[in-house]
Amino acid sequence: MSSSLVSFTKEQAVVYPQERFHISQPTSPGTYLGPIDASLPGADKPPLLFQPFKVKDLTLANRVIVAPMCMYSSQDGFMNAFHVAHLGSFAIHGAGLILTEASAVQPRGRISPQDAGIWSDDHIHKMKEIAEMVHAQGSKIGVQLAHAGRKASSQAPYSQPPPSEYWPDDVVSASGGEAFKWSDHYVSPRELSVEEIKETVRAFGEAAVRAAKAGMDTVEIHGAHGYLLHNFLSPVSNHRTDAYGGSLENRARFLLEVIKEVRSHFPSEKPIFLRVSATDWAEKVIDGPSWEIEQTVQVAKWAKEAGVDVIHVSSGGNVAQQQITAYPGYQVPFAERVKKEVPGLHVVAVGILTGGKQAEKVLEDEQADLIAVARGFLREPSFVLSAARELNVKAKLSQQYERGRRDK
Repeated sequence: MSSSLVSFTKEQAVVYPQERFHISQPTSPGTYLGPIDASLPGADKPPLLFQPFKVKDLTLANRVIVAPMCMYSSQDGFMNAFHVAHLGSFAIHGAGLILTEASAVQPRGRISPQDAGIWSDDHIHKMKEIAEMVHAQGSKIGVQLAHAGRKASSQAPYSQPPPSEYWPDDVVSASGGEAFKWSDHYVSPRELSVEEIKETVRAFGEAAVRAAKAGMDTVEIHGAHGYLLHNFLSPVSNHRTDAYGGSLENRARFLLEVIKEVRSHFPSEKPIFLRVSATDWAEKVIDGPSWEIEQTVQVAKWAKEAGVDVIHVSSGGNVAQQQITAYPGYQVPFAERVKKEVPGLHVVAVGILTGGKQAEKVLEDEQADLIAVARGFLREPSFVLSAARELNVKAKLSQQYERGRRDK
């Protein structure tokens, strides 16, 4: 499947400028307004979670991020009305930053046929509408740039696209063959050639240009969860013998080339995020080396030098046999390790962070600079406002929602 631009059929549509009208939000939803109960101890100081955060020209009203979550609700990579409502709801309810779901930089880089994409200029239109909606609420938004690697062409969870919409013969990874399938439910990948590596690097850069045209405040490079860039980083999935395999420096080469390409094609005043898995969680189930925190720290140092401003520390996803003991905040120690060992690199903690007090403690203990929440926002789109109440914070509501205020 080619990564070149695809022209899609356009319908004639009547567009009224009034349809893009938005009520002004003089103060961003989720902004700290003061304590709910001024008589409580410490009420005179805003919690760190509700203090603004600035990196480059990006200023967030609070330190809560909506983590990227695949919705598998697109056709041919296009975001649609569902995404406007889905992502817009988080902005209305006060999220500081919203990161869109993984958006493939090439058609074959989708996890499923229903994934979002950013490989074509035609994808910009709806992304721009979403960005305008989020900005009108006073929130910020970024898009996650992704390639699924050996997890591509997999089953869409909510529907049954016909076989013609899959690409089982064009699933790529660091190394190819039956031994490198993610599991028996996935197809065998083929090894990406050096020329295809260069083509993919360029695709990430072209996607960054589209993100800027769509009005995105940041981009996040997806280097985690067993997708293509993680396939190259981990010695479990990378058995190459050329310049992109073997040593850690070689295995990180592809990622660093992508970072530099994205940095050179995205406005210099805007920050770049990088998502990583800190470990494969495979030490107990696989003989030989795997991906772990020491390598993550070193790659984080190189990534900072290459142009990354913020690192989003997750874990796992590269090995089907992974053994994870998940509990509230189980990934926070990885974020803390990176923060302590890579000065000047801002760090996002993520992983079963379920409420305001827990998130605040992570920040107070200097384990991270920002907090990301995923499924918590699906359960409760007003997660930020619930966290505010938990921390005795009166947070700004959207103008249209102010009549529904409930601080206690």
